[in-house]
Amino acid sequence: MSLLFPFDRLLHDLLLPLSNSRFATLWAHAADFLGNGVTLALLVVILSPLILISTGDRSRFKAYLIRATLALGITGIIGQLLKFLIGRPRPGTGLDSWQICPFCTANDFHSFPSGHAASAFSVALILCHYFPRLRYLWFAMALFVSLGRLVGQSHFLTDLVGSLLIALFVTDLVLNARWKYSSFLFLRSHTVRSKTKARCA
Repeated sequence: MSLLFPFDRLLHDLLLPLSNSRFATLWAHAADFLGNGVTLALLVVILSPLILISTGDRSRFKAYLIRATLALGITGIIGQLLKFLIGRPRPGTGLDSWQICPFCTANDFHSFPSGHAASAFSVALILCHYFPRLRYLWFAMALFVSLGRLVGQSHFLTDLVGSLLIALFVTDLVLNARWKYSSFLFLRSHTVRSKTKARCA
């Protein structure tokens, strides 16, 4: 990703004339709305009955809701933590992308990563898993949100790349249920301790 840093300011300058247009403003507002966590959560809920209708499998329906909720929640937490820890300036501040302000609470220094893009990609990946026939639509939605944040001068290119990597990591974690292994080990150790206590008694 570091190879893309030189292109951050170059792309920003190239898009600047477009960013001041009415078209770009509408795109940025639409991307802001569509990439919002509440909007994406509503999309997940609205699509959920389709799983019951198409398969009639309640366990798949339940897994879909749990996985989508976890993906959105974990992505949001990681994104907010990184924003606070790194403190990267947004393009509109006039500062270079490397002039960071760690632990800064100001929104102008919350450029990396893009929460909208990360959430949009994580939901898109979940939807691709459950509705594979519409995968091009889900990716188009995520790209629309991500590029809208770029055109609206809210983020640099590398912010979006970082958001995509976060979404890939989180959805892989959630879809492959790697978190179950840790809970399984906890339950197993708890059962062993309970049996040991019972024997001692």
